[in-house]
Amino acid sequence: MESWDPTERDRVAALCEEHGVHTVECVIVDTWGIPRGKRVPVRQFLRGSGFHIANVIYTWDPTCFIFATPWVDEEDGFPDMHAVPDLASFRIAGWTDGVAIVMCDTYDTVTHEPVAMDSRRMLKRQVQRAADLGYDIDAATELECHFFKDNWQPLYDDIDCYSIYRGFEMEPFMLDIRESLRKTGIEVEATNVEYGPGQTEINLRYGPVMDMADHTVYFKYIVRLVARRHGLRVTFMAKPYLLEAGNGMHVHQSLLKDGRNVFATTDEDSVLGNSVMRRYLTGLLAHHKELQLVMTPSISGYKRVQDYSFSPTQVTWGLDHRLVGVRSIVGSGSGNRLEARWAAADANPYLVLAGCIGAGLDGLENDYELMPQVIGDPHADDSWERLPGSLDGAIANFDTPFNRSVFGDDFVENFLVMQRRESQEFAEHADQGEDVSEWEIRRYRAVM
Repeated sequence: MESWDPTERDRVAALCEEHGVHTVECVIVDTWGIPRGKRVPVRQFLRGSGFHIANVIYTWDPTCFIFATPWVDEEDGFPDMHAVPDLASFRIAGWTDGVAIVMCDTYDTVTHEPVAMDSRRMLKRQVQRAADLGYDIDAATELECHFFKDNWQPLYDDIDCYSIYRGFEMEPFMLDIRESLRKTGIEVEATNVEYGPGQTEINLRYGPVMDMADHTVYFKYIVRLVARRHGLRVTFMAKPYLLEAGNGMHVHQSLLKDGRNVFATTDEDSVLGNSVMRRYLTGLLAHHKELQLVMTPSISGYKRVQDYSFSPTQVTWGLDHRLVGVRSIVGSGSGNRLEARWAAADANPYLVLAGCIGAGLDGLENDYELMPQVIGDPHADDSWERLPGSLDGAIANFDTPFNRSVFGDDFVENFLVMQRRESQEFAEHADQGEDVSEWEIRRYRAVM
């Protein structure tokens, strides 16, 4: 089991002293991407012993309902695991005084080995895999969300995308969000009004992929906290309204060597002009369908997967094209990157990023043939392979050697149990009409 580096411990202790920290929020992200954990007094935190927490958080449902899985059941007695804060993720809270926040990694209390269901650990494995190939990874997540009044009525109900005036009306709380993020060490590049009622997009600055994954969790948490401070509610639910824009998580990514973007050089005569970028892209496309379950984990997410919704419905790619699965940005020098566009905003960012990186690295290692790029309207062309349009369809594609290699056997087997139960619960308890059901609203809107 990993222990704290004394230099890192001293750095964090000095920060706590400087900022008058009395409490550290120690966070673990469950499989649904929801932050869980404990608040620990600073003196106890600095002892470095971590804390214990029930391992069932990795297999309960989004409402915390516990059911038997291969991971844990009544026969096991739902035992603890050991949570150890990762000091590299330590941040002074920018939304309040006297508080810090940190991500935790989890370990088995008997074997002291990393917990197999820990999604943050899965991402760390892929980052190490890239390092073994000689690459660092930069990434940025780009998320949308909907703001509501305190009674969950829309903040406004018209469409006013990119409106500077509407953005001015929202600025009192949006400024508070941006400043709270900045003071937490999370840099925002821009915010803008989006295409749905009360919908906003907030762009975080590109950076090292582990930092970006942690920042995405902190970001969603901080947005919720600040919204409540202003008497508002917010959701990252993939599809809160059937006939309005849904919430996506676009993942921009590039590989670095010696601090330079490898995608930026021209080394071949191809549409992308870069052999590493091309091979990485082939991996993203090769595993697009089988990653759908971690990219879109909720029932309502599949109501977002609609043609002309800017949510990809086909295995496709294109140059600066927003109707495809992977948008390729070239001609921007150090800004060259690939944008995977098919994840939902309510997905677990560690799983999403681990899946993208695992797929891209598989492309590097196997150099698949690059499929033709989309020219024009992909939805008018039936020849493109379609993504599953339901949770059941995504479940059917998930148990593959690739997913087992990236996420591990334990995760694949338990996530399938969890998702099959999710599908069954929906079938038994939800209105099966075409609209977003009250069951989905109650289950996802306030927590995901």
